[in-house]
Amino acid sequence: MKRNRIIWAYALGFVAFYTPYAALSKAVTAGLVPGVPIGLIGLEILPAAILGTVMTVPLIITLAGWWKYAKLPTRQIALSGLGLAMIIGSTTIAFTFKGISIVLALILMRGGLLIMAPLVDTVFHRRVRWFSMAALFMSLTALVVALGAAKDYSLPLLAGLNLAIYLTGYALRTPLMTKLAKVEDRVVTRSYFVQEVLVTLILLPLIPALVAAFGSGPAAVALRNGFTTFWTAHPAAVLPVVLVGVFYASHNIFGTLIYLDGRENTFCASLFCGGSFMSGMLAVGSLALLTGFPMPAVSQFISAAIIVAALLLLSPFHHRIEDAWDFITGRRLRGASLIDVSAQRLVLFVCSGNTCRSPMAAAIANAELAFRAAAPRVRAESAGLEPRLGSAMSEPSCAALDRLAVPHAHQARPLTAHEVERADAIYCMTGSQRDALLALHPEVAAKTFCLDPANDIPEPAGKAQEAYDELALHMQRLVRMRLGELRIGAPA
Repeated sequence: MKRNRIIWAYALGFVAFYTPYAALSKAVTAGLVPGVPIGLIGLEILPAAILGTVMTVPLIITLAGWWKYAKLPTRQIALSGLGLAMIIGSTTIAFTFKGISIVLALILMRGGLLIMAPLVDTVFHRRVRWFSMAALFMSLTALVVALGAAKDYSLPLLAGLNLAIYLTGYALRTPLMTKLAKVEDRVVTRSYFVQEVLVTLILLPLIPALVAAFGSGPAAVALRNGFTTFWTAHPAAVLPVVLVGVFYASHNIFGTLIYLDGRENTFCASLFCGGSFMSGMLAVGSLALLTGFPMPAVSQFISAAIIVAALLLLSPFHHRIEDAWDFITGRRLRGASLIDVSAQRLVLFVCSGNTCRSPMAAAIANAELAFRAAAPRVRAESAGLEPRLGSAMSEPSCAALDRLAVPHAHQARPLTAHEVERADAIYCMTGSQRDALLALHPEVAAKTFCLDPANDIPEPAGKAQEAYDELALHMQRLVRMRLGELRIGAPA
């Protein structure tokens, strides 16, 4: 499906802009840019780099036509925007420390991120598939191998503090992004992106400006120089440093879209970190060819090969491995024949005709379960109190599910006593439907609810497609809430 491939286009764009970003960040502070003397430090160039980012992000949003998604950010999105501001500033500074190579800086940053990703998946009960976990371990192995080339494992105090700021930024952003926006719905993800960067565009220059104005010590002095004397004292450095910010803004949109993909964080982090490590290697190689900068150590080339293997495993190639295993064992690991349906937990959704609301809710629930540790131990089904037997789901309902990238295949069928008895929970679309079900099966009152505890789910039949789209999004939020209440998806 297209949604399973687009993330690789994002990864390509990410690498295309991250490579010159990392190379320029190092070159401008290592005396590799003509006319720029060696001795500039990261905090001194940070204000000019921030200017490049702050100018470029609104331009990208304008060209993409995404201003329509702008609105006042919620407190949680504002907190995520703070995290992004911390990430942007600390990433640029990380590549400028003397004695710390681009590759070593990436190892320190990405190692923490790779450890963080599966922990967040565990907290949010998101299913981590075997190839995502395998790629994660391969990526961590690659970082450890590359770390072997370092001659000095000590970190300057400022570098350690910068790393702490970077990881804190991701510790804020990753859980919030997972909670609010990791879904296969472009409206949700783009709205999140625009609202988050609106906050970041304010905080990104404001925080260092406050430190420069009111802080003390070498860091505050360097920032003050960056806001004042840098522009006239080092005119040859201004354009390259501003371009550092331009490249960051450009690669950030692709990196954010990778993270906002509906897959588990373990998958997205492995792809993101693998792409950035490859960018770092390309940046060092480019500097070596163009300026005589030292080439990477042999161990780092070995690490790059491991990263390539991890990225290959994340690609659709892993299906070939599964197919080969199926052939060797004579089993269909991904087929329904291996699943004992009678042993599965059942969540049941009920409406009247079983052609719109309840099958939409069941499809959304099964899609959500596919990203949780629950599958294949739990399944969702739908049924009707007065179904049009064999009828397909309505076309507007299918279109609404397509917009959410939710798979669907359905024929209307009646509610059965066996399903009512087996279900862990039964969710009706309206209060009157719950009353009708309990009139037939009063013994299941304790596990029968309205999907929306506050209001009936409206019947969209006869309304415009927009009503179906809004209904699908509303039910997606409700289904997630209900699965959370049932504690479905927690690791066994």
